Formats: sequence, structure tokens, C-alpha cells
Amino acid sequence: MIISRRNLIITSAAATGLAALRLPAMAADFKAAGVLPGSITDQAFNQVVYEGLMAAKKNLGIEVVFSEKVKQADQVSAMSDYARRGYNVVIGAGGEFTAAAKRVAKQFPEVLVVVLNGAPTEGVATINYNNPQFGYILGFIGGKMSKTGKAGMVCAQEIKAFVDIADGFKKGWAAGGGSGEVFLTYTDDWDDVAKAKEATINLIGQGADVVVPYLDNGIVGVVQAAEEKGVWAAGVITDLGKSVPKTNVASTVLDFAAATATTIELAKNGELKREDRKFAMGSAAGYMGTINDAVPADVKAEAMKIVEQMKAGTFKM
Repeated sequence: MIISRRNLIITSAAATGLAALRLPAMAADFKAAGVLPGSITDQAFNQVVYEGLMAAKKNLGIEVVFSEKVKQADQVSAMSDYARRGYNVVIGAGGEFTAAAKRVAKQFPEVLVVVLNGAPTEGVATINYNNPQFGYILGFIGGKMSKTGKAGMVCAQEIKAFVDIADGFKKGWAAGGGSGEVFLTYTDDWDDVAKAKEATINLIGQGADVVVPYLDNGIVGVVQAAEEKGVWAAGVITDLGKSVPKTNVASTVLDFAAATATTIELAKNGELKREDRKFAMGSAAGYMGTINDAVPADVKAEAMKIVEQMKAGTFKM
């Protein structure tokens, strides 16, 4: 399995000023639903969100249901169905649910609609990370290790979370000595391994010797290309050091299972507002993963000093 998630600490940010939705605290009266774009066995984002849903069900003793492999055209109907059936909180798993969530929230104001990795949206609770920080630290280490000075990043769609990670990565890349361009490419598919691999090979052909996947099952294709072409890969969501230790230059971990479980607990307790909440670097849900042994000790030390500054809230990009 590529990703595992556990407990977390949350820092609230970008509050909209709306009051917390008052939801029943009794477990028997509370129901949560998750709508996922991919498979719960994808060994990536969808699977860990599912794990978070099941953790909430077990730990809180509440009813939790989900739908998987929901296409973008069907997002509104899937989320609306749960809202209509009396689910207190309905979660869209991924930034691509933002538009649908906004529509559903307007139609069902008594339901708390949530988007994981979504852009801050009026009337919707969004759950995010301080994405520029996570991108920065990977860019810094990658820039130190690059020989060509060029990097490539692969995503399915131009969602805000990825754009923020890419912005941070570029700054870290330059600070680490990466002198060339950071290429971005979009496959229009979160799971297609072949598309992700082809896109990555194209980036490597342009000189990128560090590649970063921000995908679901498509991560596999990026890693395959990196392994075959002998370049570094850096994991943003998952610790690639666990699965491909020789290819992984450095990884961060974004614990979406913990994010999902805690979001539901906050909603059940009436503590989740329709605002943007962010997990910071160094929280139990967002932290540094494996750094390759090939990375020099002084570079590791410098990187971890940056991480400590991020934890303390003193780091400035």
C-alpha cells in the first residue's frame, strides 16, 4: 500500500466568519457520507479517505456511507442524494468537487458540505494543508540533488492545492540551487497509469531529473518512468521511500485518512465551521517522510532546520 494516515493537529485559517453548524452530538443521530472520485482500493488518495471514513465509523459509533468512482458529471446528484436522505455531513473527496459542493450547499443549507483539498468556497467547509510549505521542502531537497537544474510535476487537473504546492516547490527549487525550469503537466485523469507514465517520460525528455506526482493511482506511472529513466521522484502525498526507496529523493506525507476522520468528529461535535482549515507542516497529519540516504548530511540538516521553522511558524518563503 502506498499511503497510510493517522492522527492530526489542525490549524484554522481563512475563516469566512460564518458560525459553526450545530449538529447533534448523539452518535445514533449523526450520519456522514463521503463521495469519492476513484476506487477505495487504489492504494492512493481514495483508499486513505475511505480508511478515514471507516475510522470515524468505528471510533465515533456513527453511520458512515460512501460512493466510489463518481464521475464529475455525477457529483451534484451523488452529494444531493445523501443530503436529501438526511446525512448531516457530506464530504467530496478532492478539489474537483468544489463547484458541485457549492451548488449542494446552497440547495441544502442545513447540511454541512465539505471538500477535501478544495479551494475556499462560501458556504462550504474546506479541508486543506499549508501546501506551499510541503512543496517548498521537496523543491529545496530536489534542487540540491538535481544535475540538470530542471524538474517536472504531474497532476490530473489544475486544482488550487496542486498550484499552491507547485508555487512552493518552485521557490524551494530555486533556494536549493535548481537553476532551470520546473515544468508542469496535466493528464486529465487521476488514475490512468499509462497517461501519467507518458507525461513523465516527456518531462524527463525535456531535461527534468526530479519528478513529482500529484495523482491518485496515476502515481504508479510517474514512478515507473522515473525508475526506468534513472531520475529522482519526490512524493508529496505519499512517502515514496516506503515503496521505491532507491528512486525516492524525499517525500512528505499528507494524512488524508486522519483529516477525514477528524473532520467528521469535528462536525459531529458541532465544531466544524464553513471555512478553510489547514494542516501545517509538522502536525501529526502533515509531516516529513523519508529522505534518501544519498542526500548529503548537511543538506538533510538544512532541510530539517527549515521543517522546524515551519513547525514553529517562523519560516518565511
